Order: sequence, then structure tokens, then C-alpha cells
Amino acid sequence: MIKIFIFSLFFSGVIFSQDKNQKEQTKFDFPGYTIKGCLGSDLSKPKRQVAKLPSKKAQAYLKDLFPFLRAETEDLVKAKNVLTRMQSDQGLTESDKAQMYYYFAYIDSINEDLKSAKRNYLKFLSIEDADPRLKSNVISMLGQLSYSEGNYKTAIDYMEQWISMEANPSSLGFDIIAASYWQLKDKKKALKFSERALCVAKANKSKPKESTYNLLIALYNENERIKDMLPLFEELVRFYPKKRYWTQLSGVYGELKEEKKQLSSLEAAHDQRLLDKENEYVSLYQLLMRAEAPLKAARVMQYGIEKEFVKENEKHLKYLAQGWHMAQELDKAEPVYEKAAIKSEEGELYVFLGQIYLATDRYKKAKQALQLGLKKGKLKDPVTVNILLGQVAYELQDFEDATKFFRTAIDRLSDIKIKDKEAREKKQDKLRTQALNWLTYTEKEKKRVEMLELRIKDLEES
Repeated sequence: MIKIFIFSLFFSGVIFSQDKNQKEQTKFDFPGYTIKGCLGSDLSKPKRQVAKLPSKKAQAYLKDLFPFLRAETEDLVKAKNVLTRMQSDQGLTESDKAQMYYYFAYIDSINEDLKSAKRNYLKFLSIEDADPRLKSNVISMLGQLSYSEGNYKTAIDYMEQWISMEANPSSLGFDIIAASYWQLKDKKKALKFSERALCVAKANKSKPKESTYNLLIALYNENERIKDMLPLFEELVRFYPKKRYWTQLSGVYGELKEEKKQLSSLEAAHDQRLLDKENEYVSLYQLLMRAEAPLKAARVMQYGIEKEFVKENEKHLKYLAQGWHMAQELDKAEPVYEKAAIKSEEGELYVFLGQIYLATDRYKKAKQALQLGLKKGKLKDPVTVNILLGQVAYELQDFEDATKFFRTAIDRLSDIKIKDKEAREKKQDKLRTQALNWLTYTEKEKKRVEMLELRIKDLEES
């Protein structure tokens, strides 16, 4: 089971359909999704109802009211004053009063006075002649308010009633029903309505709510439906490109053994500068190294260390140095190896440093570093270190030392610690051959140099 964090599941006291910022400005295309396809036989066919027109008195009040509710001229204090005057008018019809309660509740909800909003919505519903076009919205509001109060069963009842009144319902009702069943620990029904919420949102060509994705992912995760979670995370990073979704998407790809996509997801989060945890940088580094991209890996690790997301300890310095080393950026790898080697209680980092010195023809420094590596010990492969020391001695024309190191390498073949017998024997054969070849070559070179020196001496004496 993947570690999933659930966000935005609990709907707040803000009334969704009255939040001006909730309105979608852009249509989203999800081919193949239709309301009928989402709801099937449960698709409602609401009865057509005719609303009574407000009386002339009510129309006058509403004419004064509406300018104060428009976004550009909003003044809720003045709007409430108009409604208070309207409330004291004895000449209003019951239908007029219903509209008055509706707008009282509307202002209460914006002011987050949810108790008063609920009272006014209930007063609206108590009037038989209330405008049926507003009734659907009122029932939706009451469903949301019930959820915010923790009355989940009541919230479900209201939202199911609202859905039955809508010819083309939005995903909101299904979202609240799903979240209510989640709170009631009925995961089966929560899953059913959560899937419907996502489907309906797509059928309406609107961007599904973040909370819809979160709840559905949580339910799939509980049932270990990893493959079903994948398209949800892919959509989340498209619509809500937050760090947690990129890293969780990467985790899902990892579970499904899709390492290239696992890497690309985590790399995308890094490119957006979203990563801020040590383990995230280490994971990205390791994925890049496995993908044979050591230069990128080194840059990632260096950025993490520089920004103090990653501790500058022996382990991470080793990672950084190896990245530079494998990318052939030896001038960058060298000072990092030096710093890491001093911190280390093992000799391996001195060995890597010695290899850089050897590759750049600094033989005395290479010899010193490799011998420090042997001295510190705890090496995984002391045989190779002795072969390297032999090569260094050969380059320094110290053939006796070279011969000694190559022979030591052959003597220490049993020190190679590989559990798999076949792999261990293969490694031993390879290093034995390498050491013997160098030994033969060294002895020939030693004789050649000795012969050359004798000829020079003879020429000088003659």
C-alpha cells in the first residue's frame, strides 16, 4: 500500500455554489463521458414546475437589493437593510417571503453565519409557494451545511433529493455524498459516489475537484488498486501541479516497476523546484544514476546540498563525487572526494580519489591516497586497490614495488566478499588474469629498462 495523504476531503463552511472563485472559466474535454453514461438508470427526470412571479411590492425591494449583491458594487450591510425593510412589510405574499428568506440566507452564508443561514433556508422550504427554481439550490445549501455540522446522514438525504431535482446535476452532490459515507465508514458507498462525482465532473466538461481525486485515491489505496490510482495522479499533476502529487505519482510508477516514468515524475517536480526533503533528492539521484545520467544526478545532489535540503555528510558527499566522477567531471569530483574521505572511517573514498590522481598522471598523490585507503581498511575489493598501486609503481618505474603489489593482489583474491559463489569466482578469475598480465608486463619492462641502462653505461665507458 502506498503512503497517501488525504487533503481537502472535509468540506468547509464556505458554500460551494456561492463561492465566486469556484466558477470554472475554462471547459475541459474528456471524450466519451456523458451524464447518462455516468448515472445510467439513476438519471433523474425532474418534473417541470412553474414559479410564481414576485408581487409588485417584492419586485421593488428586489430591484433595490440586487445592485448591492453584484460583485462590482457589493455592499452586504445595505443589502441586509433592504431585506429588513422588506421583512417588516405586511403586504408580502408567502412566495415573496420565501425569496426574502433565500437572500437573507445568501448573505448569512457569505458572512459565514451558517446557523442563521440554515434557519433562513429552512424557513424558505416551509413555504409551499416558494420558487421551485430556487428550491433546488436551497436543498443543495442545506446538504452542504449539514455536512459542515457533521450531520452526514442528513447531508446525504438532502444531496440525494437535490440530485433527483436536477436534469443535469453537477458533481457537487456526489462529492458530498461520497465524503459523508467516508465519514460514516461506509467505504463501499463512498467509492461508488466518489467514482460518480469524477465521472459527472468530466461529463460536464469541468475540472474535477481536488477533493474528488483525493478521496477516490484513498479508497483505491485501501483496496490496493494501484493501477486505478495511476490515471488519477496523472490528472492531478495536470490540474493541481503540487509537489505531493508529483512525488506520489513517482511512487505509483515505482510500485508498477515503471522506472523511467518514476524518474520523469520526480525530475519534473525538481525542475519546478518543488522538492524540499532529503529522501526526495536521494531518490532522484539514485534513479538518475540507474538511468546512466550521472551528470544530472550530480547536479541534483549538489543543488540539494547547496540549498541545505540534503545534509553535507560523508554519504551524500560520496554520492556527489561519484556522480561527477562517472560524468568524467574529474576536477569537480576531486575536491568532493577529498572532503568526504576525511569524514569517512573507511578507506573506499581514498581509493576513488587515488583513481582520479592516477587518471590525471599524478602518480605520487595517487600512491599516497591508495595507501591511505588500504590503511583505513574496510574495503570491499582490496585486490583491485593493490593492482592500482602496482600500476602507479609501474608508472613511477619502481618495478620492485609494482611486482610486490601485483603478487599481493593475487594472494588476496580470497578476500573478495561476494555471496554468490559463481559471481565471486568470476570476479576472482578476472582480477587474477589482470594481475598476472600486469606482472608479466612489468617483468618484461623491468628487463627492457635494465638492458637499456646497460647499453647507455657501455656507451659512456667506451
